[in-house]
Amino acid sequence: MTQADVIYQDLIQKIIEEGLDQSGSIRPHYSDGEPAYTRSIPHFHCVFKPEDGLPILQSKRIAVKTFLRELDWIWRLQSNDVHQLQKMGCQVWNEWQLADGTIGKAYGYQLAKKCHQGTDKAPMNQVAFILDQIQHHPNSRRIMTSLYDVDDLAEMALEPCVFLTHWQVSPDGKLQLNVVQRSADCALGLPSNWFEYGVLHRRVAQVTGRDLGDLHWTIFNAHIYLRHMDQLQEQVQGHWQNLPQPELVLPSSLDFFETPLTDCQVINYHHLGNFNYEISI
Repeated sequence: MTQADVIYQDLIQKIIEEGLDQSGSIRPHYSDGEPAYTRSIPHFHCVFKPEDGLPILQSKRIAVKTFLRELDWIWRLQSNDVHQLQKMGCQVWNEWQLADGTIGKAYGYQLAKKCHQGTDKAPMNQVAFILDQIQHHPNSRRIMTSLYDVDDLAEMALEPCVFLTHWQVSPDGKLQLNVVQRSADCALGLPSNWFEYGVLHRRVAQVTGRDLGDLHWTIFNAHIYLRHMDQLQEQVQGHWQNLPQPELVLPSSLDFFETPLTDCQVINYHHLGNFNYEISI
């Protein structure tokens, strides 16, 4: 089993037992027009340690190739072009595609902004900056990315859920990563978020020559859609505890921008099958 499933089960039970149900006017609706109400808790924090293994669920199937493509599209290609993502074989952003074929000034668009100066004083996008700083200025406390630009929110198809990363090299040389998420759909979004950032953390540690440290994850609003409740309880109560732990194999190339994240492989991945949850927009 993976520690991710242990943490996930605890989170789901906490929301079910302690969460509060929404009412009144809300933004998201289902395709039948009904409002998509949730049960939520206002804060959650967890830690994935290196010895816990890759944070990938086994209580349900995580579409590894699909989410590696999404990760590559956002973090390596720094794209907002949904057509490009579709050509890569990933459909997860179809429902939020705007008339121009993009998701607006969201996600990859923000990472591509040249808002930093690197070691050589040349302008750098957010991803190049963190790689540069981890390698050359490991004592810095300013190694961050942010997807939440208030000036661009009105032009985003969807405001970012996972919106901030903070990277630091601890005195023992380990690369620590803090991820902040304003809103977590625990049935649909959160499992892929954990997996993607678990891969990203390991890949960045590899290309910068750092040992892997802890992944800290903070959620401001962790919620379950009420239509997902029964099926999600069935999922976490499955017999995943005796499954062998999967392993991530990273590509040998140390060039982050020239080597697709889809070259990463997850081996020995056993799971309890598909659990499909209705999407609200």
